[in-house]
Amino acid sequence: MGVMHAKLTLLLTSAVLALVTFAPNVAYAQKDEAISGPIVRRKVLYRSTRVEIVPQGGLTLNDAFRRNYIAGVGLQYHLTNEFGLGLSGGYGIAHGNTDLANNVVGTLEQASPGALQNISYSQINWLADLTLSYVPVFGKFSVFKSKTFPYDFHLNGGLTLVSESGVAAVDGGNVDVEIEGIRPGGVIGGGVRLFLSDMLSLNVDLKTLLITRAPVSSGTANAELKPTMFATVGVGIFLPGRVKISR
Repeated sequence: MGVMHAKLTLLLTSAVLALVTFAPNVAYAQKDEAISGPIVRRKVLYRSTRVEIVPQGGLTLNDAFRRNYIAGVGLQYHLTNEFGLGLSGGYGIAHGNTDLANNVVGTLEQASPGALQNISYSQINWLADLTLSYVPVFGKFSVFKSKTFPYDFHLNGGLTLVSESGVAAVDGGNVDVEIEGIRPGGVIGGGVRLFLSDMLSLNVDLKTLLITRAPVSSGTANAELKPTMFATVGVGIFLPGRVKISR
């Protein structure tokens, strides 16, 4: 599980960094377009007044004891080409112990087996976000000078609700109910959207859930602010299928 998580984290991070490196070139391109005039007046508005539906899957990146694999869907209405309102939700389809959790169990099994009966971890059942998004940079890049792909770099922030349940560190152990419940909080993040066509895009996002939680309990939970990083990959479906062209 740890090796797979490391590979997924490296893949997601590399994808974001690789696409974001095009941003400086886009900024210069936009300046050139502003000077030329006619290009800007006939700009393709890939987002403006369109609905985006995003089936997506992801995982938490920095959980100390319990990894969460989440599948969900996002719905966003782009008010303009730069601003949008979004609602997304996800459900925890799988969970697994991190290397640290396995090490804790292994150590206590030798030093104090009885202590394991009172150790429990929290895990995400579901989450829901309400966010405002902003697109500060957008443009196009070409692959081997033959195929051109529009893309954007977007930021978002808003409110989140996270539902957590508890799981015992060992079979038959006790679960502290204080680590369970629905946690309100904030969410901030950003990502890259790569348009594959007028109607479809590949979305890679990183966001941070700002919630108060206790990821582990030894009998008495100690809840505190625990920013939880969450990475997702999804396919954006834009409706209507035809894009607008500015005058």
